[in-house]
Amino acid sequence: MRRTRPGPGASSLPSPTELLYAVGGRKAEGPVCSLASALSESYRLESGSSGNPAQSRRRILIAEINSWSSEYLPAPRAGIRVYERTLGELIDVIAEGAARAFHLLRNDDPAGELMHAEWTRLAELQIAYRDLVHDIETGRCCLPGEKHRWAEPAQTRSRSPIDTGERL
Repeated sequence: MRRTRPGPGASSLPSPTELLYAVGGRKAEGPVCSLASALSESYRLESGSSGNPAQSRRRILIAEINSWSSEYLPAPRAGIRVYERTLGELIDVIAEGAARAFHLLRNDDPAGELMHAEWTRLAELQIAYRDLVHDIETGRCCLPGEKHRWAEPAQTRSRSPIDTGERL
């Protein structure tokens, strides 16, 4: 059964640092970190061709994160802000950014503008994730679940920079 208020499941979300470790390739504890690590790895291995198995694998991993979210995080309810994207979609954005940043770290000029831009973007995503975790834990917002993708009309939908891909 889905929880209706923040509770022990909300505190099971990885911290921003744990999530960054996971998408950076370090061993991380917990189901969300394991799935985030696998997402990042799929970006690192991607061949760049459309319709490749990595894209299909990512859809499965995103669905698994969303399934976890649906079970352990508060369900959307009237009057609470609901983010536009699911937890899986948000972590996918972070995993993709981490894969790009770490690729540049291994293959590009450490003092270059692109390096700075990608690492700044990853830091912004980490901050946005931190804020999201705080808002979930304090009951200020929730994420849409797999079964609750479309919020009730009474709910307020919130779009953060992490949702739109905009700079923070």
